[in-house]
Amino acid sequence: MRKFLFIAVIALLGTLGLSACHQGGQAGTATQAKATRPSDADVDAAIKDCQDKHPKASAPATSGTSAAEADATEEDDTCARANISASVWQAYMQELVTDNLGDITNAPYAYFVPSGKYPDNQGAISRVQDSLNGTVIATVLPGNMIAVGGPDSATTAQVLEAAFKQASPGSFKGVVVLFMGEQADEAAVKAAIDPSGATFKFAQM
Repeated sequence: MRKFLFIAVIALLGTLGLSACHQGGQAGTATQAKATRPSDADVDAAIKDCQDKHPKASAPATSGTSAAEADATEEDDTCARANISASVWQAYMQELVTDNLGDITNAPYAYFVPSGKYPDNQGAISRVQDSLNGTVIATVLPGNMIAVGGPDSATTAQVLEAAFKQASPGSFKGVVVLFMGEQADEAAVKAAIDPSGATFKFAQM
């Protein structure tokens, strides 16, 4: 299985990635078990485990903390929900991307979008949005894939739609864009991406 890391605020990466992770690898000959879709309970358990190991990592913001300071604290917090969620979801989403690579041989530009239902994820969502916007504005060469997904399909859809409003018509011909979400959001995301000329793919989360 081809290995890659999702671009997000992940403790394993340390910082927000601004380009595709170009890590290659060959799978072993042994058959690997299918990854299961994580639940909120899985993320909650992983956060608790992280906090037990890093008791000083998750100090809550105070009323005197500015928005910028709170955002910086959330970004740097090892046990922040966005960081832990990305780590918990990575194996499952990596498998979805691998299953949809087709003829793509380059490491995909893979983005994890944290759930929008948690207010403390907003800073991380904004950073992923900024990173994806930058990739779309710069365009991607044919033969590459942009893969975007997360536990909250509606939020993932909004991030993709906003990013591709900035794409020039026909500028993504030969590029595959994979939306990992729910069918309810598929049509709207496809409509936003189609003018770019990209090949749209959908994977049910």
